[in-house]
Amino acid sequence: MQFDYRHFHIDCRARHADEGVYYARAKITRVPQKHEHFQSHDSGDIDSFANEADAIACARSWAIEWCDGAAERSA
Repeated sequence: MQFDYRHFHIDCRARHADEGVYYARAKITRVPQKHEHFQSHDSGDIDSFANEADAIACARSWAIEWCDGAAERSA
């Protein structure tokens, strides 16, 4: 699932592990404005779930919370 939130682009995914669970993951990028470097953040494995939909929902919530915190820190 990919979407834009504030000034970030978010790519939420679920990684299927050998033990049968799905790990929530998110990659967040921010397109640089003038005189800024490209910024990217990869969550790594956030948490595990029995199904893919729950993992993606977790990644989405985590990413929005991370973006809100990043926006507050840069204000």
